[in-house]
Amino acid sequence: MQNRPKIRRRLASAAGFCVLAIMMGFHSVAAAQSTAVAAVSVKPDMAAPPAHTGRATASRTKPDKPATRYFIEFRSRNALSYGHAYVVYGRLDPHGKMIDPQVGGIHPASTNTLPYMLGHFVPVPAEHGATDGDLEEQYVSARYRVILSEAEYNRVVAYIKELEASTPVWHAVLYSCISFVSDIAKFMGMRTPPTGMYPEVFINNLRAMNSGSDEEITLIPRVQWGLAPGPPPPE
Repeated sequence: MQNRPKIRRRLASAAGFCVLAIMMGFHSVAAAQSTAVAAVSVKPDMAAPPAHTGRATASRTKPDKPATRYFIEFRSRNALSYGHAYVVYGRLDPHGKMIDPQVGGIHPASTNTLPYMLGHFVPVPAEHGATDGDLEEQYVSARYRVILSEAEYNRVVAYIKELEASTPVWHAVLYSCISFVSDIAKFMGMRTPPTGMYPEVFINNLRAMNSGSDEEITLIPRVQWGLAPGPPPPE
């Protein structure tokens, strides 16, 4: 019985030790859990990916608009006489249809036949531009179309305007509609046939000398554009 107080003190000490051990163990477990929670919750500072990530996004690009094409067409047409030579120029739509075509040419400044007849002997006042039937397909007897870049086209148009301003008279031999068309072709660096022939024959020969076919072509000038026209190169 005398040893009971000692036993109780030992049991109290052991109990206290166990309580201390349990408390220390709980603290360690709590600390470990706290560390684990912190490790999971900490994430790199980066923006959330967009909602459509991983989906193929179709590009809605508009189809390329066809480039504007410019042209000049050397033509002849039927008439009550031996015909008429002239040029038609302008732009083409994607289907090859002419857009607001312009006409360049020279002819007597009258619809009366008298100035036309006199023009076979002496020069008569001239007019430029379109005449009746120039843009009507049923009258066309020959044609030769050339595709141009915008820069080339602008140079040719400027030359046509200059030529119209510097040719005030018409003469069936000295300076006719064929002479006018021939000057434009020479300016573009093309080989030209003699002017003393019917308009249809002239246009057909012009086409044959420069392309060898009836198809549209892109002209490669033989002389530098923008310079005064020189003599045609040898055959």
